[in-house]
Amino acid sequence: MLRIFVRTALSLRYRIRVSGIEDVARRGREGILFLPNHPALIDPVIVTTVLHRHFAPHPLADKDQIDRPGIRWFARQVGVRPVLDMARYGSGARDQVQAVVRSCAEGLRAGENILLYPSGHLYRSRFEDLRGNSAVESILKLAPEARVVLVRTRGLWGSSFSFAGGEVPDFGRTLRRHIFTLLKNFIFFTPRRDVSVELFEPEDLPRDAGRRAINEYLERFYNEDAPPNRYVPYSLWE
Repeated sequence: MLRIFVRTALSLRYRIRVSGIEDVARRGREGILFLPNHPALIDPVIVTTVLHRHFAPHPLADKDQIDRPGIRWFARQVGVRPVLDMARYGSGARDQVQAVVRSCAEGLRAGENILLYPSGHLYRSRFEDLRGNSAVESILKLAPEARVVLVRTRGLWGSSFSFAGGEVPDFGRTLRRHIFTLLKNFIFFTPRRDVSVELFEPEDLPRDAGRRAINEYLERFYNEDAPPNRYVPYSLWE
């Protein structure tokens, strides 16, 4: 019921096209590590909704981002595993982050599905930048038999939920503005933003080649033909 509600709400602003999901499902629906790019604050909601019917993955999310009214409730419903942001908390968060990584690996070995954002941060340009992040490498060392599925979301760079305007968006404030926009457009007449979600299970992922090789592989996939900033009107009268 929650998935249907969220999917319907998203459809009022986004025209979402999904590809590759049936191919992944045919090979099995357990023990999968999903690795999406992160162009906007809204894409975790979109990706989680897309994947939930077939795979019901447990997403990892910044504890501070989800510890808010409304978001906190939604996070509990989809089984989010909160993790501290080491860029904010520094070495003090290391033990907690390592514990979450071990928990994810244990879950994968037990057949659970995990949704992990390799970059751990929002796009700062139209290109994904994983920097030196090591979560993917660490999890694959602990769960080497896990399947890996890459998820590439396109069409959100330039939205009000993205950093394209030069400022970190506030999820709650932006969501409230979107609700007002829907009402102003009589709900069903709001211009739609085209969004694509592509799933791909690579055969040549360099799992054992180290962090740098893994991250470079992921960046090539995410950044291939990366679309530019795109503005979509918020009103029929723009």
